Amino acid sequence: MHLLMREGAVLPAPLPVTADAEGARLLADVYAVQLPPSGAHVRAMMNTTIDGAIVGADGTSGTLRNPDDSFVFDVLRALTDVVLVGAETVRTEDYRRPLGRADLLTPSRRPGGAQRPALAIWSRTGELPPTIEPDWPTYLITPPGEARLAAERAGVPEAQVIIADGPAAAVRGLAERGLRAIQAEGGPSALGRLASAGLLDELCFSTTHRSVGGDSSRVVRGEAHELSWSLASLVVGQHATIARHVRR
Repeated sequence: MHLLMREGAVLPAPLPVTADAEGARLLADVYAVQLPPSGAHVRAMMNTTIDGAIVGADGTSGTLRNPDDSFVFDVLRALTDVVLVGAETVRTEDYRRPLGRADLLTPSRRPGGAQRPALAIWSRTGELPPTIEPDWPTYLITPPGEARLAAERAGVPEAQVIIADGPAAAVRGLAERGLRAIQAEGGPSALGRLASAGLLDELCFSTTHRSVGGDSSRVVRGEAHELSWSLASLVVGQHATIARHVRR
């Protein structure tokens, strides 16, 4: 892979990004989270194909993964305090232990300083798959009026239930628990809620160099909105192009 653009500027010459600890440190510096004075920073990270699909023939994004995408994804997970994801994506994509690259964990590069990221799951019902491990720091985000039953179904301690009537309350609830660097990993409806509420600070897309056809969903699906973005960094590899956009 090669880094072509950084901090909104095209580099004089492409900078090699090696698939090792040195390359991981380079990308960690490029993607380092800049927290605001208060509140949270919300980054979306998603994979898509060149024809806009977010899933392969098996209905999951796993079949779109490749060495370039996986390398960058592991770096980003080592930089975030919490991975935020919708319950349907958790069930479909077999979520568990979103740790990040081992060689970036000590010292911690997470703004909150933890050794591992928490997992925050948006769910009305609390119906989570058995792959969710009880010893992992897991938060349930659920609307008022359904929180008690949802928490019982999910088996999440009361202290780790965030009652939120919308995306702003969800982000605020995470920030109040010290989880200010938030990485939203889908699904499209979850990203749509964040986007339409104006809560996304970054859009990071890995575009796999494949086309798959079909009727896959868009990366962001929800209410219409108008947001302007600037291209901040660009990494190109044999298997994928990884772009980072920031809110203007």
